[in-house]
Amino acid sequence: MKNSILALLLWAAATSATSANDNIPAAVRESFAQLYPEIEAPFWEERHDGIVAFFQDEEGLKKAFFQEDGSWIETRIRLGRGELPEGVNNFIRENYREAEISFCGKVYTESGAWYRVESELPDRIVLKTLDEEGKLIEERAILLSVGIQPAPAKAGPAELLPKRQIRLLEAK
Repeated sequence: MKNSILALLLWAAATSATSANDNIPAAVRESFAQLYPEIEAPFWEERHDGIVAFFQDEEGLKKAFFQEDGSWIETRIRLGRGELPEGVNNFIRENYREAEISFCGKVYTESGAWYRVESELPDRIVLKTLDEEGKLIEERAILLSVGIQPAPAKAGPAELLPKRQIRLLEAK
């Protein structure tokens, strides 16, 4: 019975991966083949921010992002701290003493290549883009939704009000 369930799960995973790869637009496949002719069978994933090809080359595991019309957005490669240029490592050492780094790597685009450092805070993800010397090019944050405690099931309107004094302003 266990073998049957395992076989069924493996079949389902293989089938969904195959069908996901079959749904990739031809324009995206052609753009990928032009950029990376030595890569024969990337794994494809459709996401909210584009279509992503996962593949391995001499630099390591990469993710190439495309729009549905085949336009290449960027390619990312995760790098360990020891693989980063000295300037980027110096920036991290000086600015990330207490923050947890969730990603550091190199990003390739049509306009060039740079390094990205991402850190996670309780309410946001901070993305910093650096040049090879470690100079900050851009910083932006992605705000995360903050969990809100649901009201008790039997709460009446008065129980939903804040538990502090509310001062009314008098009209003049």
